[in-house]
Amino acid sequence: MSNVVKFEPIEVGDDFRFDPDEILETAKGQGFQTIAILGQLEDGTFWVSGSANAGETLVLMERAKRQIVFGED
Repeated sequence: MSNVVKFEPIEVGDDFRFDPDEILETAKGQGFQTIAILGQLEDGTFWVSGSANAGETLVLMERAKRQIVFGED
């Protein structure tokens, strides 16, 4: 866990989006134990995939949500 990068959301302007493919490429080879990918396709449908069972993925998502909202792990 010494390689954890703190997520610090910043406002970058209306309709700005990072390239999803670049984010996925950067994530490759980082040695994740568990990973969940959440996305919304152009037609508005959601796409979700994870490397663990549903319960473990949900816990990971809740921990991430807490970090995003409150800035703590």
